[in-house]
Amino acid sequence: MVPSRLAIATLLAAGMLLGGCQSGESTPDYTRIDGSTFGTHYRIDYLSGPDADEVQAAVENELNRIDWIASTWKPESELMRYNRATDQASFPLSPDLDRLLKRSEELRVLTDGAFNVRYDPPQVDLSAIAKGDAVDRISDLLAERFGIQSSMVDIGGEVKVRGPGPHGDSWRIGLYLPTPAGAATIDPPVVNLRDNSVATSGTYFRGPHLIDPRSGEPVSHDLISASVIHPSNATADALATALYVMGPKEGMAWAKQHGIHVIFLFEDGTVQEFQPIKETEP
Repeated sequence: MVPSRLAIATLLAAGMLLGGCQSGESTPDYTRIDGSTFGTHYRIDYLSGPDADEVQAAVENELNRIDWIASTWKPESELMRYNRATDQASFPLSPDLDRLLKRSEELRVLTDGAFNVRYDPPQVDLSAIAKGDAVDRISDLLAERFGIQSSMVDIGGEVKVRGPGPHGDSWRIGLYLPTPAGAATIDPPVVNLRDNSVATSGTYFRGPHLIDPRSGEPVSHDLISASVIHPSNATADALATALYVMGPKEGMAWAKQHGIHVIFLFEDGTVQEFQPIKETEP
C-alpha cells in the first residue's frame, strides 16, 4: 500500500510564514487560491498580478487532466485502463503516463526496489509519485502561462516553491511534527526553500500499514516520517516513500551515498537530518 503523506503544516497556511525581514517591514501582496483535488486539498500562494479566477481555472483544468491520467479511483482513468489491458506493451500511453512509468522504473532501480509502483504485477499504483508530479506541473504552469516567478504550491502536504518568498528571501516551510505521548516538546523542523520542494511520507495518521515491496513484509521501525527536499517534487515524493520503507539506518546511509537532503522524525520526538553540501539529481 502507498503510505499516507504526513501533513506539511506550512507556516504560510497559518498566516505565519517566516521570512527574513524584521517585524513591521512591508512585504509584497500575495494572492491565495485553494480547493480540492485528488481526494485532498490544494493551496497556492503567488505574487499578486494575474487574475485569481483565471489562474484558478487553469490550475483546476490541469489538475483534472492529471487526475484522469493517473487516478486509481476513477475506473476510466488512463492508468486504470492500462491496468486492465491484456497487453500492456501495446497500450497507447499518453506522454504523461509514459513519463511517469519510466521515471518510476528509474527510481525503482535506484532504490533497489524500496520504491515500486507495481504493487501486484502487472497492476500499477502511481500514488507515491503522481501527486508530487502534479505539484511540479502546477508550479511550471504558473511560471510559463502566467509569468509568476514567486509562488508556493501545496497539494496534500507536498510543497514546491519558486523564486523568493514574501520577504524577498527563502520561503520558510515548517514540517508538521507530531509529538507522541511522553516525548519531549521540541520545535518543528523548518526548511528554507527557494526553487526547491519537500515531500513527506509516514504512518502517523493511519498507523503502521506500509509493506516493504522488497520483502512483502510490513515495515517495522521507530520512524514516524521521512521528508525529502529536492528540486523535483515527483522525485522527492517517491524518495520519501523509499527512505521511509528503508528505515532510519538504511535510509540515512542511502541518502548520504546519493547526496539526498532528508529529515527523519522519530517516535520519541527527535529529528535526524542529513543535508549534502551540494544536492544531486538522481
